[in-house]
Amino acid sequence: MIGLLNIGPGLILRTSQLTAWYLNMTEFPIWLGALFIAFGFMCILSERFPSRCLVVLNVIVSVAGVAFSITAIVLYSIYIANMEPWGCDYGYYGYPTPATVTRTPLQEKCNEIQQLTLVLLRGLNGVLIVLSVLELCVVISAAILGIKALRSNRQNKVRHKKGANNNFYRSFYCESRKPESLGV
Repeated sequence: MIGLLNIGPGLILRTSQLTAWYLNMTEFPIWLGALFIAFGFMCILSERFPSRCLVVLNVIVSVAGVAFSITAIVLYSIYIANMEPWGCDYGYYGYPTPATVTRTPLQEKCNEIQQLTLVLLRGLNGVLIVLSVLELCVVISAAILGIKALRSNRQNKVRHKKGANNNFYRSFYCESRKPESLGV
């Protein structure tokens, strides 16, 4: 879900006139959104089909997700810091023209639209930064829970080896116990 919400505003930023060259060249909101979708898919997959291999893979993917979400936070912060207004006061060759005493109504309207566009794009960047922080929290918690599950599985194996009841047929997360009262 975070990945889809990352792709949507990323496409809006991609099509705006104020985008920096590195956003257009790398298109990082799109591929970061795809990676966030892959991280979520991996978490769902390891929950649906619990096995040691999938949990280890989920932990590895979650650690990579931590790195990518920190990267997203940094890239969006750089982008919001480098967002410059496009020129209402620029001349023919792209250089600023000298400040005039009287501003035409067209220049005033251009400045209003420019400021409104900057506010909207900065707001979208803020949303993307918040989503990246949320993704950071999700992948950190998924990695921690996966590591705890791996450690508890190892401790359960050690306990089972020491005890007289050596049941290794039990699944990784859910132990299937047959009710003794039914005689099954």
